[in-house]
Amino acid sequence: MFKRLDVYAFKRVLKYFLLVFSVLIILFLIIDFVGRVDQAGGGHLKDVLLLVLSRLPIYTVRMLPVAVLVSVMVTVADFSSTSELLVIKSLGISLYRFSLPFIVFSFIVSVFAFSVEEVVVPAAAKVEKQLLISSGKRKPLIIGAQIWSKLDDKFISIEKLNFADGEGKHFSMIKLNSDFKPVVRTDALGIKYLGNNEWMLKDVYVRDFSKNLFHYFEELKVNLKISLKGLKVYSADPEKMELFSLIRMIKHLKALGYNITTYEVELYNKIALPLVSIVVALIGIPLGAFNPRNQKGYTAAVAIGITVLMWITISFFNSLGKSGVLPPLYASFAPEAIFFSLGLILFSRSHT
Repeated sequence: MFKRLDVYAFKRVLKYFLLVFSVLIILFLIIDFVGRVDQAGGGHLKDVLLLVLSRLPIYTVRMLPVAVLVSVMVTVADFSSTSELLVIKSLGISLYRFSLPFIVFSFIVSVFAFSVEEVVVPAAAKVEKQLLISSGKRKPLIIGAQIWSKLDDKFISIEKLNFADGEGKHFSMIKLNSDFKPVVRTDALGIKYLGNNEWMLKDVYVRDFSKNLFHYFEELKVNLKISLKGLKVYSADPEKMELFSLIRMIKHLKALGYNITTYEVELYNKIALPLVSIVVALIGIPLGAFNPRNQKGYTAAVAIGITVLMWITISFFNSLGKSGVLPPLYASFAPEAIFFSLGLILFSRSHT
């Protein structure tokens, strides 16, 4: 009996999930297509469609918890409205045992979300990058007020770089040897792009660690072998990187003395965000079971309210983490812990 009930409930929630998720995908495609017609290939339809599709995987990960929450709440509410839930309880099956297929379903969705994030998102990001490069609208990665790029054996960093006039503040370049140890470090208070990959540094301090020498220049022209546009191209987006690639990057940047707070938050997010599907399922089950007068509007309103509140909370904690107010690990997992606790409280107060 348990097996038949589990399969029956699993099929019901899967049906609603596919319906809700399809609607969300279609809405995203329409909204993103309309908003990005001018961002690829001068408005050519093929390039615009490719750009929209290349952004779909990253938003798929964000939409999966919403679809899980709505589908679980609607499914359990259906069981409640048709008195099936009452019959199930009368047979001695508690709400906790009845919830098993929904928890298993949410776990499968979480694994799928992590797989998409690790495999599909990085591949799609490469396509998006090439399209934005060809259209000249690639945005640089900003870490706080800093953008960085890796060039052959050098790491460079520029604070508050203005891509309109090519001027920036607090330039730093670290040259590495084959063992990934700093050999020469160049710091400048100001930098300006001159053209042909050449840059003018102002108030320059050069430290040669191998020879233990220190030099100062009021101005120094250097060829970084990269243009202003090139910095936009080679900047990495941690949100769209593979987990282990991001771990290696954090390790390298930390060894070079860069601020890695944002990267650590994104690293923990890659683990925390897929788990949101399990958390919302835990919340959705008791809320779906408690459906006063079987009102369909109640289910929709509560699902939307929880979704908005959760993403606001996640965004708020992420902002605190990236600004250094909270530790990165806490900033990424605290929202899930808060809503997981809420789900446990709701479960504990549910009639079994």
